[in-house]
Amino acid sequence: MASRQPIANVLPALSSEDVSYVRRLGRRLKESPPKLKSDRTRMRIRLACAQVLEERGFHAARVIDITNAAGLAEGSFYVYFRDKTDAATDVLSSMLDHFGDILGRPRESDTPFNALRDSNRRWIAYCRQNPGLMRCLLQLGDEVPEFAKLTHRVNRTWYERVARSVLRRFPRKGLAHGEVLFAVYALGSMMDEIARKLFVYPDPFFLEMLKELALDDEGLADAASVIWFKILYPGVRTPTKLSGLAEKLMAWDGRSPNRKTD
Repeated sequence: MASRQPIANVLPALSSEDVSYVRRLGRRLKESPPKLKSDRTRMRIRLACAQVLEERGFHAARVIDITNAAGLAEGSFYVYFRDKTDAATDVLSSMLDHFGDILGRPRESDTPFNALRDSNRRWIAYCRQNPGLMRCLLQLGDEVPEFAKLTHRVNRTWYERVARSVLRRFPRKGLAHGEVLFAVYALGSMMDEIARKLFVYPDPFFLEMLKELALDDEGLADAASVIWFKILYPGVRTPTKLSGLAEKLMAWDGRSPNRKTD
């Protein structure tokens, strides 16, 4: 694959410490620790739990791993959490809030394509910085139905925002909100699967294809955003300068250049 674009180039306003949930927790504990000792201890356990989940996954993580990482006696853990599942739910629920902060809201002041591209770049950057925790979201959802419902609500909220933004920017004749929302769900599922194949459960065939296409994270996000744009804003041109596969996809209309049309 082509050389990776540094996070600073892909997301100028964000650093890797902003995007990485573990680094963000560590920075918060260092720079603005809670005043109460009990709150500081809880934050230390949360940070340690996030580190262990990122490195080992939910199923392999143990309470002793978390307390060792936090530098605490194992008994201290049970003052704050019932068990590993309780701690993981706490950490990953907080991570979903962090993800919402990073992804942000669709920017109405930007062009439709740039708003989509910005969101997709942020999504790919976030998954690259938190692959183990992203895997844990799936693992915990299998174990805890209420947590699975929470992740579904977070997704629904984001998809609703995108659908409303599309309808405000480009009213669709003959399509109701729910029908546009279906298209957004389908496109969002595409991005989820890309993240799974790239970071969560790496697919060697997919990775090889990206290498052959010379797609780094930025190029992948741009190409995927063209697909979003063509579905959600059919017939609309974008002044955004593109390159590589994104440029080819934007120019492609599905017709053979040598075929005459009626």
